[in-house]
Amino acid sequence: MSKHIFWLASYPKSGNTLMRAIISSLFFTENGIFDLKLLESISQFESTYNIYKIKKNIGDDLYKLNNISIFYKYLLKIQEKNNLNFKEDFKFYKSHSGNFSIENNPFTSDKNIRGVIYVIRDPRDVCVSWANHSGCSYDQSIDFMTNELQSLLWIKGKNNIFEDHNMPLSFLSSWDKHVTSWTANNWTFPLLIIKFEDLIDNKEESIRIIANFFTEKFGFQFQNLDEKIVNILKTTKFEKLKEKELKDGFDEAQKDRQFFKSGRKEQWINKLNKSQILKIKEKFKIVMNKFNYK
Repeated sequence: MSKHIFWLASYPKSGNTLMRAIISSLFFTENGIFDLKLLESISQFESTYNIYKIKKNIGDDLYKLNNISIFYKYLLKIQEKNNLNFKEDFKFYKSHSGNFSIENNPFTSDKNIRGVIYVIRDPRDVCVSWANHSGCSYDQSIDFMTNELQSLLWIKGKNNIFEDHNMPLSFLSSWDKHVTSWTANNWTFPLLIIKFEDLIDNKEESIRIIANFFTEKFGFQFQNLDEKIVNILKTTKFEKLKEKELKDGFDEAQKDRQFFKSGRKEQWINKLNKSQILKIKEKFKIVMNKFNYK
């Protein structure tokens, strides 16, 4: 068992990019100074390039992968280390997929997983952020988040061979089921759950928790940790990220929409009406209570 994938998982618009910024600065710099290009060291798993590399193994099903039942038959094959094509002991991958099985075919497997960091965010703020990101209304965002059959298109990676009509899909389900799929099972791999709100309010403490997780669970020793943390705090401030995006652009932004827009907690208080807030709380109350989102 190679356990070669370390997942940075989250529901969309929950803080995964900030987590990638922290992890890439910890692992891939000497001094902790973050630059947007560092995010390339932690790519999104749901990229069609990862399918292109094994297209010969998929055969006649290649252009049927928009059928999620067919697609899930190949996910573990895509995740084999020789097919992901990296030489390091393990690699970080961002994912927004839920950790579900479809017709007994799982999204991933314990034998592949080195560890998982799951980032969770108040679903009321996720609602606002998803609406801003996708250009939909808050009501449409709530419909998106409460849909237990919700999925997203994979991103078009290098050598993309798909059109929108046959693009493979990443299965999200609803916000609460997505959270539960990664956090509520008795996995054999090390799991760290980080709240987006702690990354905002208690960023230094959160970074130390993340560093300690890698030290305690994997024996990884960070060089110049205190210096790195100081520089991470400076260079991953939200205003700094906005400036960098405006200056250099950011590939993950939607067309004509800024990716780093707010980065605040509790923005929902002044954005959502009472009916919208109630709908979210009624649908997600069990998981919200578990993670102390009152």
